[in-house]
Amino acid sequence: MISYSNPLRRSLKWYRKVALDGLLNIAVVNAFVLFNKVTCSNMSITNFRTSLVEQLTKKENIVINPSIKHQLQKTGKSRCFMCYSLMSSEKGRKYAQSHSTKVQTKCLACDRYYCTLCFIKDHKITK
Repeated sequence: MISYSNPLRRSLKWYRKVALDGLLNIAVVNAFVLFNKVTCSNMSITNFRTSLVEQLTKKENIVINPSIKHQLQKTGKSRCFMCYSLMSSEKGRKYAQSHSTKVQTKCLACDRYYCTLCFIKDHKITK
C-alpha cells in the first residue's frame, strides 16, 4: 500500500529514505487504516494524503502576533512590495526589477518593504 504513493525522490541517500519511510509513510498509512475503520469509508490512500495535507496547511491555524503593530521602520534597502507586484504583473519581472521604487522603510508586522503611498493603500490608513 505504501508503494502506490511514495513521496521520496531517487536522489536521497538510502538511510534518509529508510528514516523518512519509517517516520512519515508508515505513520500516514496507519492513520489511513484507522480512518477507514472508524469512519467505515473506502477512501484511497492518495485522496487521504491530499486531504491530510490540506487539513495541515489551513491558514486558519496561523496565529498572528497582536503585539506587533503595523508601522514603517527604516531598515536596509529593497523594492517596494506593492510597486514591484503591480509592475511585474503588468509589464513583467525584468521591467519591475529595474523600474520599481527602492525604499528603506519596512512594515514590522508584515515584514515587507513599502513606500509611504503603498503602505497607506495596503493598510487602508486614512489621513
